[in-house]
Amino acid sequence: MRKQLTHARTDAARKLAVVLTAVSTILLAAAFVFLYAYEPPYKPPPFEPEANIGAPIPPDNMGYTELDAMGRFTFGIASNIYQQKDGSLALYLTNKGDNEIYLMCEVIDIAKERTLYRSGLLRPGEYVESLYPIRKLKNEAVMVEICVYALSPEDYVSIGTITLDNVLQPY
Repeated sequence: MRKQLTHARTDAARKLAVVLTAVSTILLAAAFVFLYAYEPPYKPPPFEPEANIGAPIPPDNMGYTELDAMGRFTFGIASNIYQQKDGSLALYLTNKGDNEIYLMCEVIDIAKERTLYRSGLLRPGEYVESLYPIRKLKNEAVMVEICVYALSPEDYVSIGTITLDNVLQPY
């Protein structure tokens, strides 16, 4: 009986291994590029859960005033801001009824460059009396920036930002 040698087709096996390795490498590289470049869809900020309809009647000592943002929108805000015993901030941020924008604001500690308070979106004709802190605050005077953001209701594109420097007073 004659023995027949069986040889593995090494050329074909090598080619298959090279092709599979190349395809795997390309798929892995594509996955990394996708994960690196992926941007989740924009999620607009939530509406302010504590919003009230109408115009506020703040105490006289709050220095409430209405400001015009270069003719694009107007808003009301207290100029004398005090931290309350519960940590909240009486701000009386008001989106005037004749505006066609959404408003929101952040109160930022200038020295530490971190947000202390943040409102949700206010529709035209709404106001929020107080904001609640994002983090624990000390009962001390803090230099802050109050950033008031105006956003388009259709696509949440920025209409403008007004930055007010102030001092958050302790209670």
